[in-house]
Amino acid sequence: MRSLKVLILEPNPFQLMALHQMLNAIGIYDVLTAPTGSSALVSLGHRGAVDIAICDPQLKGGDGMALIHHLAAQRQARGLILLGPVAAGLLTDLEHLLQGREPMLLGRLHTPVSAVLMRGLLDAYLAATRTPLIA
Repeated sequence: MRSLKVLILEPNPFQLMALHQMLNAIGIYDVLTAPTGSSALVSLGHRGAVDIAICDPQLKGGDGMALIHHLAAQRQARGLILLGPVAAGLLTDLEHLLQGREPMLLGRLHTPVSAVLMRGLLDAYLAATRTPLIA
């Protein structure tokens, strides 16, 4: 897999570790992990923009949506993968927010995340973009 930089926002330590290990197994080693929205923003501040952000937009406290709004406003991610079930109204709002701009919505994954489905979304991203973001 071509070198990609990925940010994972996931408050559950087990799920965070599982996603990180899954990405490593696929061949993605530049992975930023964050258990909170504020730690995700600190990571972005230190390490720069990412190719893909992975998060649940319905996290308690609004961390997921806050991160998505930040990524869109600051152009700090090219792609976005949503985790978990997303309410239809929220999904529609996200599609309108991201329509025609970055980050592009790559798809949704339900937990436990399937490595095959994750790889499919990453392959779709690589097909849609020619050059990974290097910060």
